[in-house]
Amino acid sequence: MTLIKKLILVAAVALVAVFSFAAFYELTLPEQNTLYQLSAFNVFSAGNFEGNITYAELVKHGDFGIGTLNGLNGEMIAINGKFYQIPTDSPPREIDSIEKTPYATVTFFSSDYTFQVNNVSSYLQLTEDINATLPNYNAIYAIKVHGFFDSAKTRSIPTQTKPYPTLTEAVKNQTVFNLNGVSGTAVGFFFPESMNGVDALGYHLHFLTDDHTAGGHLLECTVRNATVEIDQINNYHLLIP
Repeated sequence: MTLIKKLILVAAVALVAVFSFAAFYELTLPEQNTLYQLSAFNVFSAGNFEGNITYAELVKHGDFGIGTLNGLNGEMIAINGKFYQIPTDSPPREIDSIEKTPYATVTFFSSDYTFQVNNVSSYLQLTEDINATLPNYNAIYAIKVHGFFDSAKTRSIPTQTKPYPTLTEAVKNQTVFNLNGVSGTAVGFFFPESMNGVDALGYHLHFLTDDHTAGGHLLECTVRNATVEIDQINNYHLLIP
């Protein structure tokens, strides 16, 4: 074999190795810019409150998101890779990795753009302020709002027992928390009309105070000042139970 042929062979082998490594690296990267959803919302809300996915598995697909625990046991919020339960009768707690969920939406949050809001008088105004910044209403967006809330009205739902009711029936027994003068973070998602039934349309946000003493599904709020971060989601994975 001539020297030139040997050099060509070595170069070819090196290229194959490089491309193989690149492909492997890409496959093993976290699901960046992807929303991972466990169960379609219309299936979950019909009373399917028991799942087989543990939080140890869920954390592989995102460090940010919302959901619940088996039995519809309180609200779940994920911030910076930590998953918290907001129960109805005790302070928020970090969820154990072996606990399971019937419904969750998570992603690896990476802000595309940031803006400030001040003197927001209602939850509706907050969503309208966010709407004004969205590039279009046909995409999914992950949303993080951190700042000082003059008030935050939240809720959590107590554990349900079999035979499970629908979500609409379960919400009738919700516990409502009225929080005043708290620093905290609201996280969640915006879903477009094209996703109707797959998830709840529009905004779905959960809230956790910075001191982890209170939170829940965000129903209403007034915001003195806050930083809003938006992450546009371009990929979507639905796990059907």
